[in-house]
Amino acid sequence: MSQAFVREGAGMPQVHASLEAARSAAEVQRAMDGRQYDFEVRPRERGGYLVARLKKDGTFESWVEE
Repeated sequence: MSQAFVREGAGMPQVHASLEAARSAAEVQRAMDGRQYDFEVRPRERGGYLVARLKKDGTFESWVEE
């Protein structure tokens, strides 16, 4: 079987150019997965913004991917 069907999480984190776009993406994620996770917008060192997926205890789980 192809690894594309076996492996999960191989995508790249989605980088947003503006804070507003990242906040909007975080709201969409909250609407879909808000029962299981919290979401937080974080600035990226090289510019742009990422949305972090956090466990309900506040620990980092992963970046929201494309």
